[in-house]
Amino acid sequence: MNHRELSTEIIELTGGEENIIQAWHCITRLRFNVKDEKKVQLEQIKKLNGVLGAQFQNDQFQVVIGNNVAAVYEELEGQLKQGTSTEHDKQAPRSRGINAVLDTISGIFTPILPAIVGTGMLKGILALLVTLGLLHETSGEYQILSSIGNAAFYFLPFLLAVSSARKFKVNEYIALTLAGTLMYPTILDAFNANHLEPIRFLSLPVSIVNYTQSVIPIILGVWLLSCVYRWVDKVIPGPVKVIFTSMIVLVITVPVLLIAIGPLGTYIGTYLEMGTSWLFAHSGPLTGIILGGLMPLIVMTGMHYAFFPGTLQNLSKLGYDVLLLPINLVTNMSQAGAVMAVFLKTKNPNMKSIALSSGISALLGITEPALYGVTLKLKKPFYASLVGGAAGGGFITAVGLKCFGFAVPGLLSLPLYIDPKGGMSNFWYALIGVAISFIVSFILTLMLKWDDSEPQPLAASDSPPMELKPEALPKENEMPLTVRSIEEKKGEVQSPLTGELVPLAELPDKTFADELTGKGIAIRPTEGKVTAPFDGTVTMVAKSKHAIMLQSTDGIDILIHVGLNTVSLKGKFFEVKVEAGQEVRLGDPLVEFDLESIKAAGLDIVSPIIVTNTPDYLDVVPVHVKGVISMNELLLVTVR
Repeated sequence: MNHRELSTEIIELTGGEENIIQAWHCITRLRFNVKDEKKVQLEQIKKLNGVLGAQFQNDQFQVVIGNNVAAVYEELEGQLKQGTSTEHDKQAPRSRGINAVLDTISGIFTPILPAIVGTGMLKGILALLVTLGLLHETSGEYQILSSIGNAAFYFLPFLLAVSSARKFKVNEYIALTLAGTLMYPTILDAFNANHLEPIRFLSLPVSIVNYTQSVIPIILGVWLLSCVYRWVDKVIPGPVKVIFTSMIVLVITVPVLLIAIGPLGTYIGTYLEMGTSWLFAHSGPLTGIILGGLMPLIVMTGMHYAFFPGTLQNLSKLGYDVLLLPINLVTNMSQAGAVMAVFLKTKNPNMKSIALSSGISALLGITEPALYGVTLKLKKPFYASLVGGAAGGGFITAVGLKCFGFAVPGLLSLPLYIDPKGGMSNFWYALIGVAISFIVSFILTLMLKWDDSEPQPLAASDSPPMELKPEALPKENEMPLTVRSIEEKKGEVQSPLTGELVPLAELPDKTFADELTGKGIAIRPTEGKVTAPFDGTVTMVAKSKHAIMLQSTDGIDILIHVGLNTVSLKGKFFEVKVEAGQEVRLGDPLVEFDLESIKAAGLDIVSPIIVTNTPDYLDVVPVHVKGVISMNELLLVTVR
């Protein structure tokens, strides 16, 4: 399934465009605010090929995509009509309490992450180049690159103004004007000159604060702006709205922001900074152990967004962060250690492949594929990762590890732990913390026993013998019971295709790979013909002609699905020879298809053959799981 198809399916299963209030994405997840949660088909979304998981958290609907989330969101955004507030939006249910706070913080900070992560990484690389003597701080190259690295943080109020305006549903350009007022030279010059005589507005003193790199004042300001705007917009007559509305809104909002809200937000930020310092001064390693052990759970629930204002506040005021970024670094490495151990230990080829790819992603700081694809699925590696995170968290808080920039917490972010003021001790602490988390998690995962085996199909000759209970044995003077053998109770399905056999577990479509629709096997066809696998009746022919269902005379229900995602062809390249309700005999032609044209369309031609009523049987056994099979050769055996 390509990105466009996946985004279309997600929109439809989320209740359609009309059910989506807002959509955005973080590093690995699509995030939605929806009007009616009951319209979201959660389990169906989880089954989509390309979706790692889906959940409701903090009144958000989250779809875990992994590394391709940006590409999927780009397609999704193009299909949604966002950016305008409608009357129906205003009637949508709202979050309350802590959920409302977390939802707001997430919606504001997630969109600006690419800017602050990119510039943060650049600052780390610059620090590394200076430390290695490859770049001098007085050079023009350093000054230009340093300007780029500092720009997003220095002008942070502008970035937050846009994302806050989108979250609070108010005009972005008016919000930018509000941020511009905070950053206007009159305000900054007064602060830099240590203005003793306060500026007054209507006899009220305006507190002179340095709003560069500030976080909370602009968020509170845009929230106030949205409230004032809605009130003014109702009062101003339609013909003159464009002239007077924005002017009146700014004239009301800006003085209130400068006199009261701005200083209040600054004090909140200051106390957040002081609170972090107090926490580490009084609890030290204990804080790191607790947060390091619980951080994966915190991230899964979205609670980590509660740390964002404090993190950015610390980076802007202190120049470093000692909480969210360092703790996330070691917990991400702990996840990497667990899945790399799974990669080495597992005998399951499918799990080995998933563990390797998700382990590499975790080393780079993207842990959702590791969490949802490996550790949570196997459970004990997840517990090992929590212990590894706690061990690393205890160490880095004991030594006071500092991160001097904002970036995705992975190996590539290590240059951000080089102290710009000189010295490499902080960097070595980061390496030791990473090593502790990775090694502890890795070793524990190897030591623990966990089961990742998948049910292995029995050969037809390996069918288990019938077992009789003692009470079923014939008693003295009684005639012996007649016991039907397994051979008498099995049903047969012949191959409807000619081609190479492929186990379902190896298919990229998790719906088939996890046997959610039933047991069976897949064939990669070498010719474009489908024939009846037994005597029976056609029960369904898909409108797109790519799939057909039949029922045998002895009750076996079969789905023959030609190719993966071929529904997107809408019947092109397919010719159906039968119709629903028609009786067929073994070997009768069912469908013909243009094999090469389907391949040229970029679609996988591997075709699952599924016994859809698998629960009616003791087992469904592929006769062979590898090699080439011919049409009408015995393919599956069902055992009652």
